[in-house]
Amino acid sequence: MLNLTKVYLPRAQIFFLWTFILPSFVSAENAGSILPENIKIEGLKMIRVNPGTFTMGTPNLPPQAEPYEGLRSVSMTKIFYLGETEIPQAVWERHMDINPSRFKSPSLPVEGITWEEAMKFCQKLNKKTANTKLPEGMVFRLPSEAEWEYAARAGSETTFFFGENTENLTKYAWISENAEGSTKSIGLLSPNKWGFLDIYGNVREWCLDGYGPRPSGRLKDPMLSFNILDKVSRGGSWDSCEACCKTAKRMNYGENYQSSDIGFRLAIGHSFPAMLKN
Repeated sequence: MLNLTKVYLPRAQIFFLWTFILPSFVSAENAGSILPENIKIEGLKMIRVNPGTFTMGTPNLPPQAEPYEGLRSVSMTKIFYLGETEIPQAVWERHMDINPSRFKSPSLPVEGITWEEAMKFCQKLNKKTANTKLPEGMVFRLPSEAEWEYAARAGSETTFFFGENTENLTKYAWISENAEGSTKSIGLLSPNKWGFLDIYGNVREWCLDGYGPRPSGRLKDPMLSFNILDKVSRGGSWDSCEACCKTAKRMNYGENYQSSDIGFRLAIGHSFPAMLKN
């Protein structure tokens, strides 16, 4: 279960305190041998992502690149699951009162939602599935930025998971070049090597993290503090150019920002500390 407490401070210091109340089911120590490769729940296919080390950021950084795109060595030490697709409107409508999407269809990704609304969806899902046998310490939540990039890269070290050349991008992504001005039904294009669909394009995807500079050096299960007002989104959208879909490309928006090109992808993973310092 996920409880939300909002602490009222001067605007520059507002933060959310997320408290995870977790059921005790499967031991995390034994999870590696017990957890299935995929979990199907609430009409969603969740793909298991195993621990590993990857290079976060843009290789062969060009002079015009953003400073945040610099390379970092990141160790992911815990198993997590990530949705095969972005959350479709059919699933959203089963749990939430209002569908704010501009482009409406059960098979289209939900969009026009704020970061707060995405978190409330996770909260409702945790309450509804409180008796589901998730591994100890795991909850439904948004993916961290590092988890998102680790899954999007799928073992690659190039600018896109399929290489450096953008000519193949429309094989995997609905972007401004081929989307014809709107979102498309989830899962119509090719997946990356780990099975994730629409990881680029269609809708940008909210991440758990606040937006800020990443620490240098080697990182372990990184996530930036909740008390940063701007939040991270990844992946580009139906309205994006090719460069905005680079695996390392970060975008930042306020937690109450709404747009027809932003949605999210669900994760199942270990909870992070309720508040992390910058």
